[in-house]
Amino acid sequence: MVAGVRLKDRYLVDRYPLAHQGMGEVWPAQDTVLKRQVIVKLIAPSLMDADLAKRFQREARLTARLVHPGVPAVYDFGQHEGRFYLVMQKIQGIDLADLIEEHGPLPVSWVAAIGAQLSSVLIAARQIGLIHRDIKPSNAMLESSGAVKMLDFGLAAIHGDDRYSRITQSGDSLGTAGYMAPEQIEGGPTDHRTDLYGLGATLFDLLTGRPPFDGPTPTVTMRWQMQTSPPRPAKSRAEIPASVDDLVHALMARRPQDRPASAADVYAVLAPLARNLPPIPGVVSNQPDAVRAYAAVVGQVLLPAQRGPHDDAAPEHADPDLTARHAEARAEHLATTGNPQAAAREWRQLADLRALQHGDEDATVVEYRLCAIRLHAELGEHSRALRQLRTLLQERIGINGPEHPAVLAIQREIAKLSEEGHDQPSS
Repeated sequence: MVAGVRLKDRYLVDRYPLAHQGMGEVWPAQDTVLKRQVIVKLIAPSLMDADLAKRFQREARLTARLVHPGVPAVYDFGQHEGRFYLVMQKIQGIDLADLIEEHGPLPVSWVAAIGAQLSSVLIAARQIGLIHRDIKPSNAMLESSGAVKMLDFGLAAIHGDDRYSRITQSGDSLGTAGYMAPEQIEGGPTDHRTDLYGLGATLFDLLTGRPPFDGPTPTVTMRWQMQTSPPRPAKSRAEIPASVDDLVHALMARRPQDRPASAADVYAVLAPLARNLPPIPGVVSNQPDAVRAYAAVVGQVLLPAQRGPHDDAAPEHADPDLTARHAEARAEHLATTGNPQAAAREWRQLADLRALQHGDEDATVVEYRLCAIRLHAELGEHSRALRQLRTLLQERIGINGPEHPAVLAIQREIAKLSEEGHDQPSS
């Protein structure tokens, strides 16, 4: 039992777990150093052995490598009384399975917003060769802001490396009936298209309020997946746009090669539909722009996200550094030709993409964000620029510490802009 235990003399575990999930346990905890709520995941005691410990360590490292706003941050990793644990960001919201149960089929605009965000995560995962392999409504959570987080990479694998490809008991199925792809059911090789199948099944559930395949037993459900054509959501709900109906049908194709080529293709269909989102009572009360943060990552600066390290014959123009240089040139051109607002957007998109590729700690992320903030200051938007600078300062202190050169540089920017603001009308 870990209830009430203090891990690493820092994480105080609550009295009751959130869940027991086959291979492990999920506990709420308090980070007593940073005074924040966190989640602690542990391997179930009955499953603990040396091989599983190696797998759990490896999966923790893989999850930590996936830096994206749609994935809970990994804070720490350790061992307590022979059991490894993972400390992660606590997400406040409702998982999509509960959302569907409470609200039934969602508005198409919300399905598009959720699907676009999940697609964005899968684009980032593909960049590092990571395959989730358990995409389903209960493994994604909608926050009150309208943002979506993809959860539970416990079955994740690196493409082409099956040595520690899962954390599960011998003989357990790898995935969830009704959502795992046919190649998973057959025990065959998996790749990024495996996750596209789970995404399609999740979208079907959101659109219709029910799973695409729902037999009386898991065995019957999987047999239906293998033997019948994927259903079309528009047959259950006539107002679903043909583009969405075709997309979901294609995502659930039995053969991987018949599915869309990448999550970027899915995003391209869904993102334009994620507009004018209505409130969801008890979940999202304000008018959100749920894909705003994600559009910056996979919107206009898309080339490096479309192809991952495991694609065959990736073209030279997909090189991330080359694309970044082109985007930098575009931003500078926009600024010098009298469109500083568009230039600021370009710098922010570059910063988000750079953070996705190299992590928030990358120094160039700060440079890009400062370029955008300076343009707002030049436009006379001093309050906006100061607000963004202070947010950036807190982020960098958390990442680098208070004495880091980047932190000191941001503090100088704040002091300079604050002084200039006294001589300027407030914005």
